[in-house]
Amino acid sequence: MKRTSLSLAHFLAIVTLALAACDKPSSPGASGAAALVSIQVQLNWVPEPEFGGMYAALQDGLYSQAGMNVELIKGGGQVPCAQLVASGRVPFALVSAEEVLTMRARGGSIVGVFATFQENPMAFLLHEANPINTLEQLWRSNSMVGVNVGLPYVTILNEKYSGAGLKLVPYSGGLATFLVTPDSAQQCFIASEPVECKVRGVPVKIISMAEVFNPYAAVVATNEAFLKQNPAVVEAFVQATQEGWRRYLATPQKYNPAIVALNPSMSLEAMNIAAEIERSSIEPAAGKGFIGEMTAARWEALGKQLVACKVIDVCPPVNEAFVAPRAPAPSPAPAPTSTP
Repeated sequence: MKRTSLSLAHFLAIVTLALAACDKPSSPGASGAAALVSIQVQLNWVPEPEFGGMYAALQDGLYSQAGMNVELIKGGGQVPCAQLVASGRVPFALVSAEEVLTMRARGGSIVGVFATFQENPMAFLLHEANPINTLEQLWRSNSMVGVNVGLPYVTILNEKYSGAGLKLVPYSGGLATFLVTPDSAQQCFIASEPVECKVRGVPVKIISMAEVFNPYAAVVATNEAFLKQNPAVVEAFVQATQEGWRRYLATPQKYNPAIVALNPSMSLEAMNIAAEIERSSIEPAAGKGFIGEMTAARWEALGKQLVACKVIDVCPPVNEAFVAPRAPAPSPAPAPTSTP
């Protein structure tokens, strides 16, 4: 399997070129670099805003300041992220919460340590003029829906709303059929297909799947052996990633040019739009939690759904499936302004 990787040095070089007018990111000296712990992170997709916090942490030197030389490895649809991290081939990988429980139910030693998306970023994409506005309306209609039929939420929707009149067709991963079929719908990632439609000037809307299936997504996972042997490294990585996401969500325009340099197939305009769309799914509302948070209740609810859908026979103990990250320290208050 061919891997495209991104080392800290390579990424910082790209940042320097893409953001020549901005401040240069901090980097350790030669003696400091030698002491850094090398960490590989297998992404489950190509460089895009859904990993914006990690790229922000690289750009601002947060990982190196925490003693790590982090390498982000470009992913794709065929990259077995869960297997790679469970087997110890990489110390960290981005996976879905259902992959964590499914892998553990089959004897894998994968552990979630940070949840990027607090709300399921999967949705159904419809043309704006389509009168359907809810999951129930969609699933009780006779619409043509592009979807991966074997996924848990399809089973859940079928049991809840029948779906007898639907014409389910395989999800192609593209927009060709959708764009020429005004009354169709298809599954989508909120920061991908809807963004492409907006850039093309095609009015669309989305219906979130979170109402019926709401697992954590883009979960940073490690394996039990690495966690046991390197608890301080895991904690440092999670804290730096958490701060990276805080910075990225505050000013995504600062970091997106460097991500575009790694993935020129997605325009800067599209990345800026995607960052705004995904914000509410990553950053909880004030007083409703914190970036990266995970709770046992959410994992238990997911486990029950996976058992009900016959994805797994028995849910493994959820307290062993994740390590809840600590809440970030409050940002320092601004210094008082002196008056003459």
